[in-house]
Amino acid sequence: MKNIVAYVRVSSASQIDNTSIDMQIEKIQGYCSLYNIHLKKIFKDEGLSASTINRSAYNEMIDFVSDKENNIDGLIVYKADRIHRSLKNLMIMIDYLNEIEVSFLSITEQFDTSTAQGLLFLQMLGSFSEFERKLINERTHAGRKAKGEKHLYVGGRIPIGYTLIDNEKLVINNEDANKVKTIFKMRCKGASYSKIAREYNTTRQRISYIIKNPIYTGKYKYDGKKEKNKISFDVPRIVTDYTYNKANRINRD
Repeated sequence: MKNIVAYVRVSSASQIDNTSIDMQIEKIQGYCSLYNIHLKKIFKDEGLSASTINRSAYNEMIDFVSDKENNIDGLIVYKADRIHRSLKNLMIMIDYLNEIEVSFLSITEQFDTSTAQGLLFLQMLGSFSEFERKLINERTHAGRKAKGEKHLYVGGRIPIGYTLIDNEKLVINNEDANKVKTIFKMRCKGASYSKIAREYNTTRQRISYIIKNPIYTGKYKYDGKKEKNKISFDVPRIVTDYTYNKANRINRD
């Protein structure tokens, strides 16, 4: 490789993980000097997370290496997580760089996609990451299912009107439960979702979700589109079946 660009980044916690901008640049310049590589330009993002690609210097860098007139052979970073925290996003970027014949180098991890070994290492890393992600998902699902079978709340956003105690059981929050009851009464009297939403300074989608949620009749369900758990158990009721059914028969948005 003859011409190369560097990307460096720090987040708000940069000094904690000892990867300051100056240190990254120093390591990259030392590497390029050692291997007689021309460091054409350095792109810096400061105080930004690598969990998103909405970074000005990052996008400027991608545009720069994509321009054939700049004659860039490679992109170098001190450490892979300086450019992407997500391995998936890292692999997507590397695939794109391969398409435009630009190699990717990481000093810390010591891989170089300009070599067959380096590319193979990254592909293996991607496979292991995918396996780990699926394993974590399976364990998470198994844990939630086990909690559901014990009639314990499995997680997620707690419905308005309830409070979670001991991180496991739903109990009624009287103040919010009264709001829920009023919302159902307004709907039963023919009020639109939009009108109720204006009353409570929220969105019509939020009001629709409340009206259609059977948990307020005392039935909590943990099913899932993919898992099909078919788990349900009783929780404290906030509205009667009659009120719930009447509110959901109203054909007005």
